[in-house]
Amino acid sequence: MKPTDADEPDDAPNSWGSRAVTPAQAHEFAARVTSVPADQATITKNLVAMSPEIQVRGVFFEGLARVVQQARSDTAASQLQRKAGVPKHVIAFRHYAHRDFYKLYYLTARLLHPSEKLATALRITSRAFFPIFRNSLLGRTMGALMGEKPRTILPLLSRAYNLSVAGNEHTSELVSEREVTWKCRVEPVEWYDQTFAGIIEGTALDNEEPLPRVRMLSKALRGGMSEYQFQITW
Repeated sequence: MKPTDADEPDDAPNSWGSRAVTPAQAHEFAARVTSVPADQATITKNLVAMSPEIQVRGVFFEGLARVVQQARSDTAASQLQRKAGVPKHVIAFRHYAHRDFYKLYYLTARLLHPSEKLATALRITSRAFFPIFRNSLLGRTMGALMGEKPRTILPLLSRAYNLSVAGNEHTSELVSEREVTWKCRVEPVEWYDQTFAGIIEGTALDNEEPLPRVRMLSKALRGGMSEYQFQITW
């Protein structure tokens, strides 16, 4: 059964889509993720702060569901999607509210890594994002150009990011054989640096080389968005 509307897919009646969300609604969801008050407060703040205009392609919903299926079961994946209020079936190239994806992301991180601090669990979970992209049609198309090394993957990854997440802006520059400078304008959420680091680390999971190292050089809030500059070395 396919979703009939981007804001209210027929198999996810609790999807927020582009609707306004109150702090109370966000906190009610945060309580589903964790019992830790500080983490509940951060999740609430993050979900309220996110603009519904920031959207992500459906392939990442599909990919994260597959991660849960492989680690747990099909039933666990379906239950998590329902708990997050996101559609069980999505169209890979269609855009959906990034805020709804974050709900699935938070629940997945807590389910798969229950003994880790939530920020660490998010970082580990986000290592799956690049493999999800790489296995998509867009990722396979760009795969030959990306190669297998950080110096070829990372400059193109910022372009892929811009194609995958509408409302974000990413640029990257190869400054030496073993260093990239990455600048981005993204959703104003705490733990974004952990998510980003995990995504970059995920580019090396299939290689024998050590994971790339990510260092945040600057962070600023402008116009309701967070602006970062990262140094990536390997």
